[in-house]
Amino acid sequence: MGIDVYLKWPGQTQEERLAQEDAYLSLDGGSGGYLRESYSGGPYATKILARESFESGSREAEIPAAILRERLTSVTEPARSPDIDAGHRATRQIAEEFEASGAEVRHPGPSRTDPMTVEEAVLARYDSSPELASAAIKSFRAFVELAERKELETGRACTLSVAY
Repeated sequence: MGIDVYLKWPGQTQEERLAQEDAYLSLDGGSGGYLRESYSGGPYATKILARESFESGSREAEIPAAILRERLTSVTEPARSPDIDAGHRATRQIAEEFEASGAEVRHPGPSRTDPMTVEEAVLARYDSSPELASAAIKSFRAFVELAERKELETGRACTLSVAY
């Protein structure tokens, strides 16, 4: 199982839609307007990039390319909702309370609810494989570049559609 994100734009051809479907399970589908992320544990870069789509009842949202570009490296969003990561937050709180009491505590590291950029989320997900991280970041960048080109060509922001 996984998360699929499709870029849609006015005038998109059937051939362009089929190319997105052909990119299934590919780490380099971004240049065609397709991203895939597995449910193997967060952080989820797709949920940062396409937040409005995940929050929409239709699982689609028109998101300006400038916002997508910013989210790659600047704008920060939680990589997981606080409800999903409540156990991790509780562990951090307990560690902080022990530390405040003077006990030595090894911190559990950054929370998955800490603000992250898309690229930070990808690096955290693939921390044991720099090659996969590099390929995934390249795909996210290509996806955003395509959104920028299509928005410029059509005069309208692209729609990001998510399936999970």
